Amino acid sequence: MAGLAAANELRDAGVVVTILEARDRIGGRMRTDHSLGIPVDLGAAWIHGPMGNPVKALANQFGIETAQTDFLGKDPTTVQAFVANEEQSGVQAVDQNEFASGQQYANGINEHRFASETLSLDNSLSLADVYNNQPDFKAGLSDAAQAGFDYWSYVRTEYSNAAPVDQLNWQIDQYVKLPGGDELVIGGGYNAISDRLAEGLDIRLETIVSTVAYQADTVTVTTNRGEFTADVCIVTVPLGVLQKGSITFDPALPLEKSSAIQRIGFGNYEKLAMRFHEFHWPRDIQRFNYIWQDKPALYTAWLNLGYYTGEPVIVAYFGAWRAQEFNRLPDADAIETAQNIMCNMFQDWIPKPVAYARSSWAADPFATGSYSFDKVGQQQADRKTLASPVGQTLFFAGEATHPHYVATVHGAYESGIRAAREVLNR
Repeated sequence: MAGLAAANELRDAGVVVTILEARDRIGGRMRTDHSLGIPVDLGAAWIHGPMGNPVKALANQFGIETAQTDFLGKDPTTVQAFVANEEQSGVQAVDQNEFASGQQYANGINEHRFASETLSLDNSLSLADVYNNQPDFKAGLSDAAQAGFDYWSYVRTEYSNAAPVDQLNWQIDQYVKLPGGDELVIGGGYNAISDRLAEGLDIRLETIVSTVAYQADTVTVTTNRGEFTADVCIVTVPLGVLQKGSITFDPALPLEKSSAIQRIGFGNYEKLAMRFHEFHWPRDIQRFNYIWQDKPALYTAWLNLGYYTGEPVIVAYFGAWRAQEFNRLPDADAIETAQNIMCNMFQDWIPKPVAYARSSWAADPFATGSYSFDKVGQQQADRKTLASPVGQTLFFAGEATHPHYVATVHGAYESGIRAAREVLNR
């Protein structure tokens, strides 16, 4: 999205632009799968905060349908949580109102924590450190509300950041959530947006960059399909690719920038989408949560795509360490585990899905993970340093370079516009 945004901005200003894309498709970490009979986004899926969001404006412009997803549980009927107890060998559906109230309570405490001046500004503290040194806010809550509180504080936090709480820098977080909730892109998936933005652009697919040699007035990019020479280059690869060193810069990037690249976190987030012959779960619930009472559960977050599409498709989500564990499972084991947990939740025999699709962003050499997060030890200026040009020929964009909309498509989009304008102003 960063590259498409930059290319469109420059083209509209009369600049000749060439996009070098390593994959055999466009979209980057936006990947819409159609193998299950409906569009399923295995990468980016939501517009986080549609009000004032440029991606929502694009969806409206292109006539792409979106639908609200209630993550916070403002309407308790949108989520059903299940708590499993190993000692009692049972799974119980918890009170939805109480569970939602616990989520909302935890969210309020987190909002207060990040705004408070009473806590240390030590950026070596993790969110887990803060959790371990705070009062027992759960005291007096019902069991169901405590389950909601824990889910929001730990599970939801870890999969929204794609990182475990002991790696999350509690203080550096400058993420700004746009208003309006969260909207799932259902009208063709996210690639319906990227495909429209790509129209008319000169995009060279399966062109893998190995070296970017930059001088005062020119850049030479070496790829598996030869060399490309240009006045300037905008680098929009994921942060994980920069961290891995898959691209050699000549001369090497300044130490300040290379250090910032390594300090910013880059996390893991994966999905398993399954289609069945028929619904084996309630069609009118958006999301399901599966929580072990005594230990963390692997298959904790589920999205009912059938709520939006009317088709029997359900998606399990995995963030942080859960994504790493999920990536170790062979397909057969991943499906069998999903079946077993669905049997527990919905108290019914669950057959094998008729089709499935899973992501593997960590194993993708052109991603090496999912999106950035603020890591323990990260410095306040690191994202600004990552975004800054090197001389007059090398520019940078991508979600990891945005100061406030990190890990979002609209953050990537805005960063591409920003980089293009830097080029035009040089």
